[in-house]
Amino acid sequence: MKARYLALVAVIGVSAFALAGCSTQARAERKGKEAGQQICKAKDANNANEADRHVRRANDKLDDLARFTGRDVRDDVRDLDRNLRQMSRGNATSQDVNAIVRSVEDARKSTTGNTLAAYDGMLEALANCD
Repeated sequence: MKARYLALVAVIGVSAFALAGCSTQARAERKGKEAGQQICKAKDANNANEADRHVRRANDKLDDLARFTGRDVRDDVRDLDRNLRQMSRGNATSQDVNAIVRSVEDARKSTTGNTLAAYDGMLEALANCD
């Protein structure tokens, strides 16, 4: 009876640990998607003020993502700051978004876990950027 109880406790513990890992990856993906959506909104902005507002929000989301994953996206994604600065001026093009997508894809190759999930979320949002 005692062995059964210990086995049940072990199964519950392993299950809880596995589910906790999945939920953090889902949160990281959602946070990455939110950052990507703000980048898309900056690209589609009608004027420089609106674009700048969305770039600031994207930067806030990227900061939040860095706190959550423990890894700053700006360190991994080449020229992200330069592309975002250009977008904040209100003269963004699809080429700016494509450059960010290529950089995220390159950075994605060397990551795992929550950071990988965050990059997947960013790519999903950027793929829907018209």
